[in-house]
Amino acid sequence: MVKSIIKALALAALGAVGIGIWVWQRFGPGTYARFDTMFGKTRIYQVDDDHGEPVRLLEVEGIVHSGTYLDERYTELVFDYLKRYDVLFEHLNAPKRICVLGCGGYDYPEHLIANHAPVIVDAVEVDPAITELAKRYFYLDRLIEEYETEKTGRLNLICDDALHFLKTSTERYDAIVNDTFDAGDPPAHLTTEKFARIVSDKLVEGGLYLTNIVSPLEGPDSSFLNEQVALLESVFDTVELLPCAPDWNEKYDETAQTPSCKPAPSFDNPFTTTDNVIVIATKHTERNEE
Repeated sequence: MVKSIIKALALAALGAVGIGIWVWQRFGPGTYARFDTMFGKTRIYQVDDDHGEPVRLLEVEGIVHSGTYLDERYTELVFDYLKRYDVLFEHLNAPKRICVLGCGGYDYPEHLIANHAPVIVDAVEVDPAITELAKRYFYLDRLIEEYETEKTGRLNLICDDALHFLKTSTERYDAIVNDTFDAGDPPAHLTTEKFARIVSDKLVEGGLYLTNIVSPLEGPDSSFLNEQVALLESVFDTVELLPCAPDWNEKYDETAQTPSCKPAPSFDNPFTTTDNVIVIATKHTERNEE
């Protein structure tokens, strides 16, 4: 049923492109287009970063999801929280295959292909219209051609729901990166214990699951983060937090940590998003042998 729906959506999106039903309208300076996608009103527009460099952004329902530089640096990550995902290369020795769930403008898959050869990337995006958008405005087509990914098989574009894909896939991964959002919120079905156990099952021994949660580290608004950490600790062997706030070291209360929940280093970026927290869960051999 899910495959049929996804296939129908893909055909509808491709057909719309083919017969010119896409209505690309200009709305003021710097805005390229506005249109509807699976998760709501979407627009592409241009701003300057703190250094005056032009950046093209993808926004869904008022929430920015992706960004790209407009020159040869198109595979360079704009957003600080996406750079945090590279911590996986500090944890893992030469990972061979990585799955990225929720691609938007394909910022992180492009970064992986350009900077971490020969890693293979399975990029899972449920909305075919977003993928077409990434090809047209976020250099995905250029990357595919420049790095010959169709020939090498290093980048696999998969149109599917993240949970359905993992349930049906026969692959096992060194790392699974979850950057899925339903506009501004994480999809509810990807925040359950069932989903976490499926993720764990699709990881090799010692593999990592990394997920982006928008939340303060403490206080009443941190309840969802705390719930997700507790849930992941019930499935994985260790859980670490990697906050994106540049001053988080001064604010973090070490006494509030659980034994398996520890902070990792942070760094700055002009596009820092202070409430993003990367949660890193590790699957070790020991638990599975018990």
